[in-house]
Amino acid sequence: MKTPLTSIIGYSDTLRHVKLNDEQKDRALEHISREGKRLEKLSGKMLQMLGLHQNDSIKMESHSIGELLEHVVQLEAEQAAQRQIQLQTEYEDFSMKMDDELMESLLVNLIDNALRATEAGGRITVKAYKESGRKILEVADNGRGIPQEELGKITEAFYMVDKSRSRELGGVGLGLALVHEIVRAHDGSITVKDNPSGGTIFEVVLPQHLQPLFGK
Repeated sequence: MKTPLTSIIGYSDTLRHVKLNDEQKDRALEHISREGKRLEKLSGKMLQMLGLHQNDSIKMESHSIGELLEHVVQLEAEQAAQRQIQLQTEYEDFSMKMDDELMESLLVNLIDNALRATEAGGRITVKAYKESGRKILEVADNGRGIPQEELGKITEAFYMVDKSRSRELGGVGLGLALVHEIVRAHDGSITVKDNPSGGTIFEVVLPQHLQPLFGK
């Protein structure tokens, strides 16, 4: 949800402080409207997953995983560049039945988590591939890693491994709990493991034939 909010704030600040021609103003307003509607839909889906909102807002449709990964990396590219972290993709392109807005939110949260754990000069890789009839998404970093005693707790709401650093960088401990719910809504599983080259790998495994928990 942070991504559309950042976009809305950025474009509204531009309208307030930068002299634009009519065409540029129209494009900015169109972008604000589009992102506002996307935020409204996304908040409804989050509430539905928490059992607070019942409708058909979660829709499973076929989308290109390659397009999703490229889009998410583009959204996160500026933040990665500011922290001097290399953000890259490696994927086998295939179609997948999913709610693309929720899966975008899942990947953005995992990348944000990796950015908080990775120092300048580090690397984050977002992967997608098929294996043994399963579709797998990975976000791997070569950052600080997660202590073994913390691994079982990180998907709890408001839990933060490094509380002082997470608050300094804007984290409140909800991201990974939401990731867990999005994976559950797609009838998948998520595991966290050590990266052999240092850091952490979040692995999301989705079945070949999706039986979604919500939606159609």
